[in-house]
Amino acid sequence: MFTRRDARGAQLSAGFPHVVAPHRLRRFFTVSADTLKIPERVHAGKDLHMKKNQLLLGSASAFALATLPAYGQDVFDLGEITVFSNQTPTEVARTGVSVEILDETDIQNSTSTTAADTLSRLPGVSVSSNGGPGKQTSLRIRGLPDRYIGVRINGIDVTDPASTQTRYNWGGLTTSGLSRIEVLKGSQSALYGSEAIGGVVNITTTQAPENIGTEFSFGVEVGTYDTLRTDFAVGTRGERGDIAFSISRLDTDGFSAADENDGNTEDDGYLGIQSFLSAGYELTDSIRVGADLIYFNEETNIDAFGGPGGDADRPFFTDRRGIRTYAEIAAGAIDHTIEASYFETERLDKLTPFGSPFFEGKRTELRYLGVAEIDSAVLSFGSEYSEEEALFSNGDASYDVFSVFGEVQYAVNADLDLSAALRIDDHSEFGTEPTGRVALAWRAREGTIVRASLGTGFRAPSLNELFGPFNFGTPNPDLDPEESRSFELGVEQSFVNGITAEATFFYTEIDNLIQYPVNGYEQVDGTSRSRGLELAVNAPVGDRIALFGNYTYTNTMDADGDPFLRVAENEVLLGLSAFLTDRVSADVTLNFVGDRLDGFPRASVKDYTLINASVSYALTDQSSIYLRVENLTDEEYQTAAGFGTSDRAVFVGLRAAF
Repeated sequence: MFTRRDARGAQLSAGFPHVVAPHRLRRFFTVSADTLKIPERVHAGKDLHMKKNQLLLGSASAFALATLPAYGQDVFDLGEITVFSNQTPTEVARTGVSVEILDETDIQNSTSTTAADTLSRLPGVSVSSNGGPGKQTSLRIRGLPDRYIGVRINGIDVTDPASTQTRYNWGGLTTSGLSRIEVLKGSQSALYGSEAIGGVVNITTTQAPENIGTEFSFGVEVGTYDTLRTDFAVGTRGERGDIAFSISRLDTDGFSAADENDGNTEDDGYLGIQSFLSAGYELTDSIRVGADLIYFNEETNIDAFGGPGGDADRPFFTDRRGIRTYAEIAAGAIDHTIEASYFETERLDKLTPFGSPFFEGKRTELRYLGVAEIDSAVLSFGSEYSEEEALFSNGDASYDVFSVFGEVQYAVNADLDLSAALRIDDHSEFGTEPTGRVALAWRAREGTIVRASLGTGFRAPSLNELFGPFNFGTPNPDLDPEESRSFELGVEQSFVNGITAEATFFYTEIDNLIQYPVNGYEQVDGTSRSRGLELAVNAPVGDRIALFGNYTYTNTMDADGDPFLRVAENEVLLGLSAFLTDRVSADVTLNFVGDRLDGFPRASVKDYTLINASVSYALTDQSSIYLRVENLTDEEYQTAAGFGTSDRAVFVGLRAAF
């Protein structure tokens, strides 16, 4: 949204894709011996750990400068910044954990309008859905399902404590109003606590413009299934304060959630509204306060389990609301961040055959973070309190967690960075649970980065697992937290012609997996694992074309030796992004998914190849029209056994910013 800029800050025409391949676009930062210049869009008032001014950015700048030779006022390219892979902003080249970053340009030029499908283009990330927009949609990272993935929007934990297993339903989240997504892979409990065994997704919404002034943007799209999508955003920045607001609406007749190829004909429509507000104000040169608000209202229709006889007129309603307030204080040797957040999910399933028709999940969090510089190291420390509550028509339950954590990032020399994090969670039901993570980033030679990390994680049983199944009955005293160990080793190589290539080996094992085999949740003795390899290549061809691709091999096995359900052993993405003329641009992606098991009893699911494409024409420097085609070859496929997917769908839209 708003004014789009290329990697060096030059304005891009609205609707044009950048010629550098998606999810590898670089945003450059310049640094001299006494200053770090970072676009104001990247700061803590808009993201969980970002800092607004140079006082608050001191820890990040000192860490970045600590290993640079003394070249006076020479300017250095720091490269892209990751905000969430550590407790403080860190240059991507200096972090030892795998992190994928989608910036505003990547998100806006995706060949899909859902956040989940956009993320599924990344190596190691996959999606399965029980139908179209608004239906239960699950994200997987390296074969691990959504109950192992933390999700945050503007620093607010948006997973649902009232779900069968604490998780986030991606079905209704579109790309409208989103400006940045970071995906951390591997066990991240040392930073994010429970549910972070597989990784964490951090989403940042539309922010105020970088310079003083006001910017607007809007978009409209119409297409197949009587789909109408509209969005609007406005942001303004003054001398000391800033505010940004976005709202979008998606209305579609949809298609049958239970696959129409099994004889199901009833369309399952969707109507959803999502809105975000971010605001901040500098009380003094060293104190900034702010708030973030998020709101979702969704109405859809769901079908039962797919397959013959699953075609039912079953309305389903969801409301989600969240707020986060914060204060950032630069106080001498230590920078402080104090924040509080609240998130609530209400779901209504009037025709459910299982337990309560009403579900309400609540989460309240308080957090303190301190950051101090000590020579070539940055020390981060803090504490956190979280209370989760699930309410149903036939009962309610809650638990709370108190945590303390610390992290040190140490620049050994100009080529080697180390980090170590430790967290101790005191769970009201399960006592003390320590987790840790160590990581290194070694710039072995010009253009070569070697990364390695080892982390531990845990997942506390959800409230439904403890007191369920399906709402509340007799408490289950036999469940203990799942525990994990995660390791990865990767190499990234950049070449003089602009080509980049990456290879990452990953391995995660989980003890005491919690499953639902027959009549309730049970602890499964033994160790389950997920291991595999991610490969990614990005290759610009001249000034107008970029080719990109990735391949993920995932091998999973539970304690009984069976593969995980809905996990593809082989996934391939190939893509092209190009300027055809000065005004016409195009994007094409091909996604192959193969070798999966699903269903009860488990059986092989048909492999599929999905092609999406878009063409955009710039009317002016600030507006464009586009044509987008999903499932170009009209492939018949399923991401979840028995549930339907879209036929070929065509959409036409207009985007403008001013």
